[in-house]
Amino acid sequence: MIRFFAELIKSLGMCQEECISCGGKISSWQQGFVCENCISSLKPHHPIEYKKLEYVKSYRVFGLYEGALKDVILSIKFNANIPLAHWLGKVIAPYLWEYINSIKPDIITTPAINLRRYWSRGFNHAEEILKGAEVPYISIFKRVGFQAPSAGLKKEERLKVVQTHLLREEAIDLLENRKVLIFDDVLTTGATITRLTELSLMVGALEVHAFFVAKAL
Repeated sequence: MIRFFAELIKSLGMCQEECISCGGKISSWQQGFVCENCISSLKPHHPIEYKKLEYVKSYRVFGLYEGALKDVILSIKFNANIPLAHWLGKVIAPYLWEYINSIKPDIITTPAINLRRYWSRGFNHAEEILKGAEVPYISIFKRVGFQAPSAGLKKEERLKVVQTHLLREEAIDLLENRKVLIFDDVLTTGATITRLTELSLMVGALEVHAFFVAKAL
């Protein structure tokens, strides 16, 4: 019966036989996508160099965007791997909840993805990671346009892309005198979080904090 269940999960794309990161053998169907060695490598990286992010009150980063953590994030985003997003959420949950309990935000949210990315992926990966961590969230941002992914863009090009981030009209009144926590997958240049923070503060948010799964090298 267990073997049948394992084969069913594999046929649905919810796990595989080789690790997505190192290619090693996965010994148990419960592991799903990552081998035991790579699972053990997914730990918070300390110390991480924290540089000031404009307008952001404080922020935390789980790990560095390299190795197994990078492979997991890429698989979630570009292989439409929702089960893996939930699994990653469970991995980071203790550290995310520790931060949540320390800052006590009134609102937890994520950046929106544009329609082009949503149509190709079918979900917001940051929201799915939060579901795995059992963290409640609401959507207060939206994207306009059909721009290509910002990965690989120069700083000047990224600054243009982040202008497509806007507030949902129905969420504007929710932000006044509220502490906001914005959750995202990778901190690269900081352009996106700066834009979202600025939008929040402009309509009366008390302060904005951020949590990132990984920081680009």
